[in-house]
Amino acid sequence: MVWKKPCKCVVGFMLRPLVVDRADHKERGAALIIVLGLVALISTWAVTAAYEDMLSLRRAENRLNEVRAEQASQSALVLAAKILRDDSRNSRTDDLDESWAQDTPPFTIDEGSVFGRIVDTNRFINLNTLVDRHGKVVVAIEKQVKSLFSLLDLDTGLVDALIDWMDADDRAHGSGGAEDSAYFDQDYHVKNARLDRWQELRLVRGFDAKIVNRLASVAVVRDVPANGFSTVNINTASARVLMAMMPKMTAADAEAFTSERPFASVAQALQKKPWAVGVNQSYLSVASDIFMVRTEAHFGRVVLREKFMVQRQSGGGQLGGSQPGKIILLSVARAARDVGANLRASGSSVSNTQAKVAP
Repeated sequence: MVWKKPCKCVVGFMLRPLVVDRADHKERGAALIIVLGLVALISTWAVTAAYEDMLSLRRAENRLNEVRAEQASQSALVLAAKILRDDSRNSRTDDLDESWAQDTPPFTIDEGSVFGRIVDTNRFINLNTLVDRHGKVVVAIEKQVKSLFSLLDLDTGLVDALIDWMDADDRAHGSGGAEDSAYFDQDYHVKNARLDRWQELRLVRGFDAKIVNRLASVAVVRDVPANGFSTVNINTASARVLMAMMPKMTAADAEAFTSERPFASVAQALQKKPWAVGVNQSYLSVASDIFMVRTEAHFGRVVLREKFMVQRQSGGGQLGGSQPGKIILLSVARAARDVGANLRASGSSVSNTQAKVAP
């Protein structure tokens, strides 16, 4: 066997070292990183844009539903005005058996629903009548309101604080009086004027949310008529309000009295009632003139609650008026607008607008 020496060219080729271009490798790595960064950036932008588009659509949908809710609330107000107007033309008294006083189920309208309720304010004692237009205490009303607070197991000294909030002088009234010095830890002074809205009670010394909520079933804040007092409708008032207005009336008397309603006149209602002796009948009536219309509209994620205070001019009962059935809008309060889980309480109020709701 003959051994041959390997060819130099082959050996030379086999022994030549492998050379790697590191600069090219770095450039390719940098390019890959840039591409991946751009992909991440574009993906982030796409997700953000999609989210913003979704939010824009949701905002547009919510705004549309807000408009629908506002229109539905206005429609409920117009319907309530029609019911009150028709009632005025057909009846000289107001009682809880009439159509305006009945609760109705929500109306389905335009992929939503709206609910309305009418409550006469004459079933309540008007807290603004505690003082006259000159800012002086009306003693007879003070006794009634303190009696009402006692029936609710509330401190009657709160009435003194409320009087000091509204009266014109700077002297503490009664044992629970609260003039400016009692508000040393607050950033406001006593008003020395009548209340403009219900929630203003929370500013008065001693009145907390619990007390204000308890009073809501028996008292109201409304304008005082020119004669200086707001009559209480004995056909719609609760037993506690009746007992506060007529101090000699017992709980048993009140139960028997309410079972006999409705009454055609105050004189008829109090006739031959021993507990009615000495009662000032000018504070009482069998008809109502100012009503609260509460509406609640649901559209999608939007819930709108509003309260309208309206005055009805009537040719019947004690109300009088040259245009029977005319409904005047006195004030509007937007209780809340709930969009999904976000509750935005506006508390907006338009007082004394004197807008005509229905002819």
